Parts: sequence; structure tokens; C-alpha cells
Amino acid sequence: MDLKDNKQGLSAVIVLHELNTDHLILTKRNAQLRNHPGEISFPGGQWEEGDKDLYTTALRELFEELGIRAERVQLLQELQKEQTRLGSIIQPWFATIDNINPYVLNQNEVERLVLVPMSAIKNLENYRDVSIERMGYRFTSCQFTASDEFIWGATARIMKQLVS
Repeated sequence: MDLKDNKQGLSAVIVLHELNTDHLILTKRNAQLRNHPGEISFPGGQWEEGDKDLYTTALRELFEELGIRAERVQLLQELQKEQTRLGSIIQPWFATIDNINPYVLNQNEVERLVLVPMSAIKNLENYRDVSIERMGYRFTSCQFTASDEFIWGATARIMKQLVS
């Protein structure tokens, strides 16, 4: 994919598995953000000029949001792309880190970490389709139900890829 020709709407995320606690690391986005305020998501963001590829984008965003350097992360695999209902394409990368600590939250972007046990993520019974209303529109979306947080949409669909 030629990123310079197709950069509009391209994003990349790191689906980060912390090995010492066997949890997936998600973030609760700052409520003041213009896009997806207060939602649960993976560390990541939009491709920018200067990013070599989408994996570089994901690693840059991981550092910007959590202060975690690329050399602390081990890439396991590229997951299937997901498309949001508004047409944005998200490229997820599944990776591990021995221990999330130390990390530094960029509070302009991230309110807090959300840790979800891998055992819950790998259980297909923890996913269901739900009816959601946003901006005056009602639609059906995937929801991950084994959390006190409302985890839905592309984030839940990416998590569901880890079931197999």
C-alpha cells in the first residue's frame, strides 16, 4: 500500500499484551479529545508524514501516549484491518511487553490505562452484538461484555480476533 497516496483515514494501533500480568493494555481516551472522547481504545493513531509504515505509526503513537519505546515491544503479528462505521481503516499490530512499567501517561490524550485479562478476551462468550445510538444514528456493533468499561466497535472487533 502506498501510504502517501492513501493516507486519509489510515490509523494503526498496538494491541499490547503484558506478559507478567497476562493482560491486554487499553486506554481510556481523554474526554476533551475531538475524536472518540472518553472511549476505550488501543494505543495508536493516524499515519503522519514521516512514518515509514503503519507499524512505525503504531509505535510512534505508543510512545506519544504511554512513553513506551519501541525496543521494549516485541511484535508477534499483523492482525486483520478493521474499518470504522465512518470509513476509517485501522491496522492493528499484536505485540507483547514483559512489563508495562515504567510508563508515562500523556494526559492530553489518555485519561488512564484499562487492563483486561487475556482469559476474558479469548472467551468468545464475552462478545455480543448490541444496538448503539451515536450522533442521532442507531446501528449494530460488537461489544466486549467482560469489563466494567464499555468496549465496543472496532476495539471490540480487534480484541475478538485474538479468540482463535
